[in-house]
Amino acid sequence: MRFGLLYSLQARPDQPASQARIYREMLEQVEAGEDLGFDSAWLVEHHFLADGICPAPLVTAAAMAARTRRMTIGTSMYLLPLHRPVQSAEDVAVLDNISNGRIILGVAAGYRPEEFAGHAEERSGRERRMEEQLEIMIKAWTTESFSYQGRYYKIPETSVTPKPVQKPRPPIWIGASTRGGFRRAARWADALVASPRHHIAELKQHFAVYGEYLQQFGKYPACVPVIREVYCAPTTAQAEAEARDGVMYIHGGMYGKWAGVRPLRDDQGELVKDPATVTFESHRERFIIGSPDHCVREIQRYQGELGMDCLICWMQFPGVDADKTLNSMRLFASEVLPQFKKG
Repeated sequence: MRFGLLYSLQARPDQPASQARIYREMLEQVEAGEDLGFDSAWLVEHHFLADGICPAPLVTAAAMAARTRRMTIGTSMYLLPLHRPVQSAEDVAVLDNISNGRIILGVAAGYRPEEFAGHAEERSGRERRMEEQLEIMIKAWTTESFSYQGRYYKIPETSVTPKPVQKPRPPIWIGASTRGGFRRAARWADALVASPRHHIAELKQHFAVYGEYLQQFGKYPACVPVIREVYCAPTTAQAEAEARDGVMYIHGGMYGKWAGVRPLRDDQGELVKDPATVTFESHRERFIIGSPDHCVREIQRYQGELGMDCLICWMQFPGVDADKTLNSMRLFASEVLPQFKKG
């Protein structure tokens, strides 16, 4: 089992913390996380939100890489259709050189209409554009020079330098929740990343469909990563009390409000139609929040039901004091990680 840390870098409008402080605390936590035994650190991407959720994951990843020595640095997810493919290939290649080969590029198609409008990109056709972009980026990394003639992109003979440190290329992971996305992940990527929006029952269905597509392409996944909100305290009651408000800012304030463009279901499988109905209790089954023993049992459940071998822990929730998060990380590292890293 591998364990990572996920950061969204949200400065809640209803609280006084500045964006500069949020980034500074994140870098301090990433350094601490490496010393504590976490294997990786990850960044989200969204745009035009009042809380400043990270809009520039590759820039931020460079800062993470500079402050760490062994951790893998990843994006979860880089919204590829909002970016130009050759520029993305160059940026990721430079980042792979800065980190000496510690980059995983997680990509997704994106879905919020406001993000496409603000970047002057068409939302329709984004999945097909994304596949062309992936083909272009792989060619840019793995060939001395290339040209490309596609439906959306036409590139003359071009040589992208520098090449990545990792050979033949940095790993590509794809975040998806639709049948088309699962097929795309099976064809183009090394792993499908499970979203924290979904209950474990939904994820079992997602991985089953993904597995069917893998068989069609004659492939095997490099790993089975799952993103979950994770918080550890001496008792489950304390963990829930400290994490509740920050977690509900994510699930009620973000996923609940975005349910119109990305369906969200409660623990009973019912579609969320009103964000006000999203509660901690109605979504509790998808959180790993509790005592060390509770966290161990939940991780074992995900291992058994999904074959999960990489848990990306969203531990710094918007508005939760950074010192409390560090205490959670330390307890998780001392009491939970050893149960999965024996030998």
